[in-house]
Amino acid sequence: MATKIPTEILIKILNNNAKSSHDLYSSLLVNRFWCKVTIPILWKLPLGQKYHQVGQPWKLKWSEKVWKKALCIRTYISCMDTQARTLLTQNGFDLSLSPPQATFDYPSFTHKFRFYNLANFIYYSRKIIGSDNAIIKSRLLFREICKLIINRSTFLNSFKIQIVREYHCQEILNSDLISSIMKLPGVPKVFKKLETFISATRRHELTTPVYESFALICDNILNMNLTFYSYSQVQLLEKLISVQKRLENLSIINHSRRDNNFNFNSLLWAIISQKETLKSLRLKSVNFYHFKGKSSPIGLQELHIESCSRLYKLDCLILASSFTQLSSFRLRNRFQHSYGVYHQEFIIKILETANKNLKNICLELNGKILTDNILSVILNYCTKVTKLNLPRLNLEQVIAIFNNNFNELRSFSFIYGKESDANKLLCQIAESVPESLETIEIKMGMFSADSLRKFFEGWCRKGGENKKMVVQRSVISDEHWKVIEEYRVQFDMLNYGFY
Repeated sequence: MATKIPTEILIKILNNNAKSSHDLYSSLLVNRFWCKVTIPILWKLPLGQKYHQVGQPWKLKWSEKVWKKALCIRTYISCMDTQARTLLTQNGFDLSLSPPQATFDYPSFTHKFRFYNLANFIYYSRKIIGSDNAIIKSRLLFREICKLIINRSTFLNSFKIQIVREYHCQEILNSDLISSIMKLPGVPKVFKKLETFISATRRHELTTPVYESFALICDNILNMNLTFYSYSQVQLLEKLISVQKRLENLSIINHSRRDNNFNFNSLLWAIISQKETLKSLRLKSVNFYHFKGKSSPIGLQELHIESCSRLYKLDCLILASSFTQLSSFRLRNRFQHSYGVYHQEFIIKILETANKNLKNICLELNGKILTDNILSVILNYCTKVTKLNLPRLNLEQVIAIFNNNFNELRSFSFIYGKESDANKLLCQIAESVPESLETIEIKMGMFSADSLRKFFEGWCRKGGENKKMVVQRSVISDEHWKVIEEYRVQFDMLNYGFY
């Protein structure tokens, strides 16, 4: 009996259920038409999904579900041509579990590819590989499956090289293997439509050949998460970023410990060259020391800066005045030396420039008290903020925020300090909590159930069902829980302490 659901609608329904393999497997049994539509969706998943291990990573305990996913290796081998199968047989592979035919052209359905998944799946295919020369044979199989996918897939729109913790994966993947794969004839065609590229491994020998190839092939990437370890890699990233035509989200992380002589000027200019399309930018451990340039409006909406030193240069302050459309700003510094008056000027310039456009502000300043100068700018310029995450505040600063008439503030997080009087804080802010506030997270010391009740009386005047409070686990007792249940406030607890 023919299905009454149009093909386009059925594809949308099944794509929405792609996270549930069980539901997709069930749809295979409906009829031949459903099976034909479901197979391409199912076979997008094995090499593109993120899998979570059971137990500690070094114990190599994968769940049964993930182990079953590794069976896709048999199917890929069945899809190989005679030449590839002969090569495997000559090198001692047992192909008895992979007959030379397949119902569908499964490799053509692969559009998302994680090298880590393939390396793990090959490790769990020991019946095919055997125990003799396992590493050499694993690399051979890895290359042949990559070759199969590159030749058969119509396109790859997502590609990831990620951190490899397992020793067996580290042995399989090496620079010669990756270089040989990136030189395959089908690489330019299959990666031409790449939209997401993630490089999240500390092994620079794996990423360098990929950076070299993608800089020549890929110019329509939307999302890039990149890491680098040497100045030569910085140069490759400059080229890769500069050639993009519609880059929207970019993250760059510096893992080198010897970056003092790196010139990031051209890298930052490569980023600025994407100002017409770039919406989100994250920089971690990138040295701003050498930046030189003039102010020019940048349509960036989200900016995340983490552990970036030397933000005190005048040219960096000019850069900060370029972010006129910023709606989300996060600055995080973990080191004592990296926050001071100059960082303060950089923060202030960004807040003043973005002003009412800013909806999300997060400042994590290594436990330091927020300066009154920065707070003053937030109070006077950022009046439309909806989410505010601030470092250590004193009582006067908290009261100033609650008295500032932040009518759109929905989430507020700050550190009050275990040495401060938490009871006094809760009692004094009870009457001035913004009605719009839905979630409050306070890292503070011990407080009484009576103080909590008084705070709830002010905050929950219209009911506490839609309110949420987050505090340290260690400060909550049975008496506190009685108050929480009385006001029906959602309650979460932090397991970590102050910072």
